[in-house]
Amino acid sequence: MSLKVEIVTQDDPFYIPIFFNSFFQNLNENIEITRVTILDPKGDSTSKFLKRLLNFYGLKNFTRLGLRYAFRKLKITLSLGEYSAGYVTKKFDVKTSYLTTVNSKEFINHINKNNIDVILSVSSPEIFKPPLLKAPKWGCINVHTAKLPKYRGLLPTFWALYHGDKEIGITVHTMEEKVDKGKIVLQKTFPVKRFDTLDDVITRGKRLGGKLAAEALKQIENDNVKLKAMEGESSYHSFPTKKHRKEFQKRGGKLL
Repeated sequence: MSLKVEIVTQDDPFYIPIFFNSFFQNLNENIEITRVTILDPKGDSTSKFLKRLLNFYGLKNFTRLGLRYAFRKLKITLSLGEYSAGYVTKKFDVKTSYLTTVNSKEFINHINKNNIDVILSVSSPEIFKPPLLKAPKWGCINVHTAKLPKYRGLLPTFWALYHGDKEIGITVHTMEEKVDKGKIVLQKTFPVKRFDTLDDVITRGKRLGGKLAAEALKQIENDNVKLKAMEGESSYHSFPTKKHRKEFQKRGGKLL
């Protein structure tokens, strides 16, 4: 029997489609993706979110990002280009749904009724509560672009570059009630190149993250996973501030 996997994610026109293109291209044929559930982003209001982005990117990069966003949203509307998770899932003939929460009784009943083995979280905007974590037969796993337990929290790639790391980690780990905890299923690193921007590194991380997630599911399907404890230096970071961005740029770092 194939491994039955449910995916929970959110959408953006920049990085999530890159992850899923890589993921589906590397997915083992014995793994059945029953559905990809795309959640509405949660948290700040639109005005607060835009203000936070403006502080982080600065006016010049914020404008450039806004133009990219508008262009890609137009492409999505015209169904041109792989700029949404829904476009990619449709290309690979995978069922897609759009929900506001996965902690509902209805969603948990869906997991139980369909005998889902694994829930894969990919940039999920919602924290999984205990009933959901316990619902799949094997468990829930998450993909985090950092060498956990270092750089838990938000925008880990920025923090790694901010601290001058020469390698970026990617961790697929089991999920527990505490965010970015659990045990390591797979963990790898990739080098930062000399002239890399933050955008370059995030893009490469998503591409390699998709491949690593597919590899992790293959190991689970073959029952040869060797879970490892998260050991070493532990750190947690929230969203970078304007001060952090300016310091990063002062050191020669580039965002876009």
